[in-house]
Amino acid sequence: MTQTERLTVATDARGVCTLALNNPATHNAFNDEVIAALRQKLSEIAQDDNVRILVLTGSGESFSSGADLTWMKAAAQRDEATNQKDSEALAKLMRTLYEYNKPTVARVNGSAFGGALGLIACCDTAIAVRSAEFSFSEVRFGLVPAVIAPYIIKAIGERQTRHLFLSAERFSSKLAKKIGLIHQVADHESLDEAVTIATEKLLKAGPLSIQACKCLIRSLSPHVDDESSARLIAQLRASNEGQEGMNAFFEKRPPAWVNRD
Repeated sequence: MTQTERLTVATDARGVCTLALNNPATHNAFNDEVIAALRQKLSEIAQDDNVRILVLTGSGESFSSGADLTWMKAAAQRDEATNQKDSEALAKLMRTLYEYNKPTVARVNGSAFGGALGLIACCDTAIAVRSAEFSFSEVRFGLVPAVIAPYIIKAIGERQTRHLFLSAERFSSKLAKKIGLIHQVADHESLDEAVTIATEKLLKAGPLSIQACKCLIRSLSPHVDDESSARLIAQLRASNEGQEGMNAFFEKRPPAWVNRD
């Protein structure tokens, strides 16, 4: 399967374009090539006058497990400059989605972890299936969710971010809705209906007015420093702790900082 085949695109007669991560075997995990392909597709869709709304989702039972750990382990063996370049590419993807010129809806069809929660937070509206679970798991690998942090804080606030980033605990779609990461929770069989209702509301608004509203909101929000975020995660990936975290995961053992008694 090529990287472009790991993304599917379909636009209906209303102008609602559904872009899906399409690699269920890896729970729609992404690597550098998928990140580049996703950003390119977003750019193409943004320029398509027939598209009025973007729906972002995943294929299979998961929305996305976030960054592919095999790719991250390989990245940790590279120098810091290469790691920063990779991190900047992810930061550009998040910014592209956050600054998208059309309304965006995250159709969260299953669990989402790590960087995938950044994609959800960057969308204007998020609807999740009730069985979905979420986690910012990076600290357990000796890393930090630096690139997505600004968008998560915008979505759920600093207090909730502190707790969930530091604990790396799994939380339910119910809690995700309570803290503002998700706007609506639906049963599996009614997820598509909920997304349809949400898109119908958006289609009643003037396209230029929606663009102006999004621009206004961004102008009133704190600036995101992509370079600093990318530099931080690059440093940690190449650090002893980051490499120990990756090695411990693949060796199926606790990392050195975990008390084994």
